[in-house]
Amino acid sequence: MKSNYSAMELDVLKEIINIGGGHAATSLSQLIDKPVHMTVPVIEMMDYEDVYEQIMAEETVIKAIVIKMMGDAEGVFLFTVDQQFSKDLVSMMLPDNTPYSEAMADSALQELVNILVNSFLNAVMKLMDRNLVTSVPLIIEDMFGAIMSSIYMEQNQYDDSIMIIKNEFYYLGDRLESSLYFVPKPGIIEKMLQVLTV
Repeated sequence: MKSNYSAMELDVLKEIINIGGGHAATSLSQLIDKPVHMTVPVIEMMDYEDVYEQIMAEETVIKAIVIKMMGDAEGVFLFTVDQQFSKDLVSMMLPDNTPYSEAMADSALQELVNILVNSFLNAVMKLMDRNLVTSVPLIIEDMFGAIMSSIYMEQNQYDDSIMIIKNEFYYLGDRLESSLYFVPKPGIIEKMLQVLTV
């Protein structure tokens, strides 16, 4: 993946991710019945060391829901959430006085991310006029570093620098301890830009 995208290309990418993330934030608002907003998405090339210094410590244990994107473009969506916030998020989704169980929480998180990602992709498909489908969500609990490195390597991204594309969600001005990442296969970003800048 090239690291020298022009300012115009980055603006186009940000707009795509912004529109998709906006739809995802709206879906999240409807699911938890609370107003959720999104800031301008993060899109930048980073060294692995910087990822763990600036985003999250490598050894932090998190839950991650992974959804593969297939069809006219390939990549992976990765929703990361810290352990405490995953419980808070699930409690927002479930009716009051629902007994908490790990299995129910995992199922609720998978459904939440399935809706988020498909809301995101539906918006992007309208922009790009491309057919995209998703896999069944897979939930993983591991250290942030282990999850990130395995996902990037699985997408054939072995470079020292990786492109971080993520949306962060906010409720009442406070950042929700979760992020939605998109990890594209090599060449996919260039294809997206070609479609949108012709």
